[in-house]
Order: sequence, then structure tokens, then C-alpha cells
Amino acid sequence: MAGFKLLSLLLTLVLVGCSGGGSPEALTGYIEAEYVYISALETGWITASAVREGDRVSPGQVLLTLDSERQTLELNEATQRAVQAQAQNRDLRSGARPEELTRLDAQLAEAKSALRLAAIELRRLRGLRSKGAVSEAALDKADAEYRASKARVESATAAISVAKLPARQEAVLAAKAAAEAASAVQAKAQWRLDQRQLTARQAGLVTAVYYRQGEQLPAGSPALALLPDDGLKVRFFVPQSRAVEFSPGTAVGIRQDGSADTIRATVSYLAEQVEFTPPVIYSVANREKLVFMVEARLPAHSQLHAGQPVDVELL
Repeated sequence: MAGFKLLSLLLTLVLVGCSGGGSPEALTGYIEAEYVYISALETGWITASAVREGDRVSPGQVLLTLDSERQTLELNEATQRAVQAQAQNRDLRSGARPEELTRLDAQLAEAKSALRLAAIELRRLRGLRSKGAVSEAALDKADAEYRASKARVESATAAISVAKLPARQEAVLAAKAAAEAASAVQAKAQWRLDQRQLTARQAGLVTAVYYRQGEQLPAGSPALALLPDDGLKVRFFVPQSRAVEFSPGTAVGIRQDGSADTIRATVSYLAEQVEFTPPVIYSVANREKLVFMVEARLPAHSQLHAGQPVDVELL
């Protein structure tokens, strides 16, 4: 009886040693996931959670929402400052206001009227002076008044021309820069408000939710983990004698236990340095102690799971 048990044990060991997990060329590997962790730039209270573990999400889908009262107030303030800066910029470019121009036009009309009266008085006194009816001093006074009235007309005309001009070039450039800076601050405030909604950047599967509605999410802490549709890869180790067969771009076949289907994958990484065989994959069929780590990218929706052992072979 003891001899029969010993024979059975030896037979089992032989079968295990010969199986090698599939075909003689098959290598042992395991599935690894590259998760995307969704976090917030600023801390906040979660006001709404839109997904749970196991939900599939699409790009742009809202995952959760944070409170946004402070960001809304900052946006309102930035908007008002931008409106103010833009108005000042337009004001400097447009010159005086219509009311100011109206006042200057009235002053010009008054100066022209005074000039006409001074011209009439000057001509009258010149006629009288030729007849000796007035003194030379009176004529000089009338001439001085005419010249003063003419200067007031020229001054009023120049004031209107200046009022219609924009501000100095330096002041205009400064106002323009202030308006652009205010608009940038407004855009930044809008962006911060938009960040209070965390959205998916790519399609995938929600694998873990760490914070839920009513909890405070610290800045930079993952709120949930997302596995992209193309986020799975297979990692395996090849003997150094076969490393040249698995250069990046090489197609390999992946088989999982209990399935006869072969999933096609593409080698994406071959380690630069050799290492010792990890004990977890050491077997009778793989006695070489120096191996290279290889990673192959799996296609989207491959229906495999992280940590799952698989067989890998060249196609």
C-alpha cells in the first residue's frame, strides 16, 4: 500500500513537471492593471456622487461634485473687475464724453461771438480814428480785445480737438494690459469653478470609490479609481536566451485557465536589465535563473482581471 502511494506521488510530480502550464513554449505571466486615480485640486465637501463601483463611464461624464460657493463668489468678483477694466480701456480710447464735448462746443460758440463783436468794434474805431473822433489809445484797446477774442476761439477749438483724441499711447497700452489681465483672472476663476465637478477623461470601469457624498475630499487625495478600457497589460518573464524574441511590437497570445480562446496582445516593454527569476514563477519547466521582464499591452475590453495568472506564447 505504501509503495502504491509513493508511485502515485511520483507520477503526479512527473505530470506537473511536464505540463508547464500549457504548451512547452508557453510562459507564465499575470495580468496587471494601470488604474487612473481621480482627485480634486482643492479640498471640498462632496455634494453629489454620480457613480458606484462597477459602473462604466464615458469621457466627460460627471463622477462627483464638490461644493462651489467660494469659487462662485470669486468668479463674480473677477467678472465685475473685468467689466470695470474693459470700460476704462474703452473710455481712454474714445476721448471725452459727449457732455464734455457739448460744453466745449458752447464755449467755442461764445468765443466766436465775442470775436465777431470785437471785430465789429475794431472796424468802427478805425473809421472814427481816421476822422480824428477817437484817441489812439481807444483804438489800441479795441485791437487788443480783438486779438484776445481770436486767441480764445483758437484755444476753444484746440480744446475740442484734444478732447476728441484718445489718451496718451502709454496710458492706452496700460489700460489695455489691465483689461487683459482682468480677463485672465476671470478665466482662471471660471476654470476653478469648473474643477468643482470631477469628470472622466477616458472611458473605463469604476473599480473603487474612496469618498462618498457628505464627506470632505482632501486636495490631491484620490476620490475613486478608474480602470481604463485599455488599462490592462500582461507581465511575464522570459529566459535570457529568448529575450530577442520579445522585442517591442511583437505579437503574443494570452490564454487564461478554463478558456480555449487566445487573446492577442502586443509587447510594449522589454526590460533593459536582466534579473533573477522571481520565486513565484519558478518551476521545473523554467530553470534558467536569469530572465528579462516583459510587458504586453492587452486590447480594450479583454475581459481579464488584475492579478489573474495566464499563459503567454508567441504568435
